[in-house]
Amino acid sequence: MSDQSAGVTIRPYDRLVGEWPTRFHLRIDPDGGGLLLANASEATYLSPVGVIMAQGVLEDRPDDQIEAEVAARFRGAPPSQIQADLHTVRRLIADLAEPGDDYPVTNLADPSKGEWERELAAPLRADVDQCEPERFREIARRLWDAGIPHVCIQVDHAADPAQLARLVEIAEDLGMICGLRAVTNWLPVDVIIECANAGLDHLDLLFVCHDAAEHDATAGAGDHDAFVAAVQMCHDLELALVAQVPLLDSNLADLDDIFAALHELGVSNIVGFAIACPDEDEAADAAGALPARALPQVATTFIELAESTQARYLWAPPVRYDPARGLTEQVLDGPRTSADVTVRVRADGAVQAPRGAGSCGNLLTDAWSAIWEADCFRRYRERLAQPTRCPDCPGLPICDADCPKDPAAWSDDRESGDAQ
Repeated sequence: MSDQSAGVTIRPYDRLVGEWPTRFHLRIDPDGGGLLLANASEATYLSPVGVIMAQGVLEDRPDDQIEAEVAARFRGAPPSQIQADLHTVRRLIADLAEPGDDYPVTNLADPSKGEWERELAAPLRADVDQCEPERFREIARRLWDAGIPHVCIQVDHAADPAQLARLVEIAEDLGMICGLRAVTNWLPVDVIIECANAGLDHLDLLFVCHDAAEHDATAGAGDHDAFVAAVQMCHDLELALVAQVPLLDSNLADLDDIFAALHELGVSNIVGFAIACPDEDEAADAAGALPARALPQVATTFIELAESTQARYLWAPPVRYDPARGLTEQVLDGPRTSADVTVRVRADGAVQAPRGAGSCGNLLTDAWSAIWEADCFRRYRERLAQPTRCPDCPGLPICDADCPKDPAAWSDDRESGDAQ
């Protein structure tokens, strides 16, 4: 007999392992099963029995009380089996609580995580455009109610950076994991410190090139030095630093040096995002975008370099080059989302899937159930039973999410994107 929940709920917990705190989020899905996340960087699925046991362990309840609840709600299991399962759950939670500097998000098809065995009831993270605090509060609350425990604020360089600490506070008050994504020059030093004091969990910063002149040519004068200083600041503040590396014609030859420089700085979390174009788009290719045919090899090089430097990597869905905006602007904006288990929420509430064109509804006006049932989220609602592999590619883990060479699998924010 299974126990059914009324809807998706999230329960946050804090546990101390030595001197290191670990933030757990137990998401309970409508079928009674759930998802346990540690610092939103490690995730494991739980059966309905596992949910009850994990909740009991995280609430520091004694074993005999947890075992009695399981026996009462799930009849037929012998006491020895319940005890063995509880021991397994306790060991799992202890393993997840190990301290580390992992970037708080998980790939949809991370080779170290195995297969996703259950249907996702909601994404694991939302990348939300910076907006006024009251609007952000409503967006964050609706995300939390939908079962999304992690939000990353996409900093708007034209907006007031002084409001960012307040946005972090709003997310933290709900119990969410919270990050910021920006170009380093957009963030005054005092704002980074204020956000860290407000509970910021990670800071994602653009890193174009190891060469300061080449980096600053895109990111702005002095940004390379500011990035290096921010890395040290994050070490001092015990704040996870993430480097977002754009993948372009101009820096492909420098990838070895880019990874070496980040490794020397102690940056172990790296997001790679390609600005891409169809093979036949010669103008975009000439502007510096990567043609589709090049992406498998670029991804292979990126992943191999990450593994050789023991960096934790994420391959973000490629960004389709938009000639109306130009390469530099798109690099500064970064990827739509940093992973396939993430959604983008614009300042007006519009929700976008990691890939494709257009929006799937509005978080401020539409029910989450209607947004999540939109066809653009189908692949994230369902288990990926048929990986999109072909004999031409080197067996990349990113192919489980979608073919990197297929423009329909990229994020497309061109005004004409819906029609093409």
